[in-house]
Formats: sequence, structure tokens, C-alpha cells
Amino acid sequence: MTCASCLFWDRYEGGPHSLSTKMGDCRRRPPLISETLMARRMPGAGIELSDEMELDVYVASAFPVTHETSWCGEYGTRNEVPLC
Repeated sequence: MTCASCLFWDRYEGGPHSLSTKMGDCRRRPPLISETLMARRMPGAGIELSDEMELDVYVASAFPVTHETSWCGEYGTRNEVPLC
């Protein structure tokens, strides 16, 4: 029961010998916002967001990246029907 066979894992596309094909996004939960990246991109938090700042929020958020052999306690088989 590894990421490679999990319902929530989205494998990266790449060439036949690419390392990226062994990596993917865990989509079990919404993307996470990296507070470190946000602090670098938006030092004055608490102000109204412009279109450019909204792009910064997008850049600072991501799904967790995992290797195909990784595992966690929330594994879901590909035969399961998603909740939503």
C-alpha cells in the first residue's frame, strides 16, 4: 500500500527514464500554503489582495509531493468511490 497505488495520488508525467515519473502529488487534502514562501512573497500580510498578490498565494501553495514508494495512514484503494 504505497502512493503509487493510492486513489489520491497523481503521478507526474515525464519521459520513460525520467525521475519525475516516480514522483507525484498527494491530493487527499487541499493544497497547503507554505508560510515560509508566503512571508517572502507577501511581507505585509493583512492587506487587501490585488490580482498580483492572489497569484503569489497560488505560487506559495501546493499539494504535498511524494515518491511512489512512500506511504501514509490515509491510503485509499483505486477501487473506492471518492466521497465527493
